[in-house]
This record gives sequence, C-alpha cells and structure tokens, in this order.
Amino acid sequence: MSRQEDIPADLSDLIRLGSIASVDLAAARCTVRYGDPDDEDGGAETPPIRWLAARAGKTRSWSPPSVGEQAVVLAPDGQFAGAIALLGIWSDAFPPPGSTLAELIEYADGARIGYDPVAHALTAILPAGATALVEAPGGMTLRGDVRIEGNIDLQGAMTATDDVTAAGISLKTHKHANVQAGAAQSGPPVAG
Repeated sequence: MSRQEDIPADLSDLIRLGSIASVDLAAARCTVRYGDPDDEDGGAETPPIRWLAARAGKTRSWSPPSVGEQAVVLAPDGQFAGAIALLGIWSDAFPPPGSTLAELIEYADGARIGYDPVAHALTAILPAGATALVEAPGGMTLRGDVRIEGNIDLQGAMTATDDVTAAGISLKTHKHANVQAGAAQSGPPVAG
C-alpha cells in the first residue's frame, strides 16, 4: 500500500471542528459534538477521547475543558481510537477575558490570575469566600514593602530586626506611666 493510499479520501475524517459535549474528569476524557445539527443526521459525537494538555510528562498541567467550549478533533487515519481534542478556540459563548498584552487566567467562579508586562503587575483576585494557601516547608521570602488590610493570626514566634509600632507606641522606645519602685506593676505604655 502506498502512502497516498493511507490518506483517507475525505480529509474531514482527519480534522473536525466541534464543541465539547461531555467531560469525564476521572478518566480525563471528553466527547466532542461535530457536524451541522441542522443536517438530517443532526451532527455526530465522538466517543470519549483525550484532550491536549500544556504538559503531560514529569511536569504536568491540569485544565479540563468546559462543556460548550470549541475544539478541533484530530483523528489520525480518520479513526477515533487515537483522536485528540485541541482546545483554546474563542467563541461567542466563551469570549477572550482580556484585550491587552496582560496574560490572564480566569476561572468559572470569577477568580483571575494575571501578569501585566506593561504595568509590571502580578495580580491574583479571588471571589468572596475564597481562600489561598502557600505551603513552603523550606521557608518563604517577601522582598519589598508589604501592606496587609485585615487581621493577622500568627501561630508561632515573630522576630523583628527593627522596631515594631502599634497604635503609635514603639516597642523599643515606649515609656510607662505611673511607675513605682518595688513590686508594683507599671501603668500601660504611653507614646514617646
């Protein structure tokens, strides 16, 4: 058999444009509906096939497709056994989340993580009630000024190489009122 005979007569058997019909997260497979739903056959649907991931080796990424997301089905030899769904095609149902040079990932619940190379700004914006966890057993270093808007619950020791000020009162240089010699306790700290 020549190589030319290996190519299906109808190239649409190799490449199909469709949309995700279902997703099986446990099996990491999806089905894709393709063809014209207005045709007499109403279009068709692939059996469960794999989708293309950014990485799938020792470094792995996980970003399952959404039902309704557009996809291109690549079917080697026109057979679905080895078919792959290629994702990432904008549509009216899923338009681009931005229109600038800033790179952005937007999640179904509204969370957004992005980097703007023009403004030099990294952002992570989470919806109400969302939490964040950074686990670094070897330690974590933040360089630069830090502003925290909210309460802090510290479970462990804190060391400061400079002064600590609370409500205008310095930890290093504050004075006490009503100081008496002997066993009496001093009054509360006062601003210096």
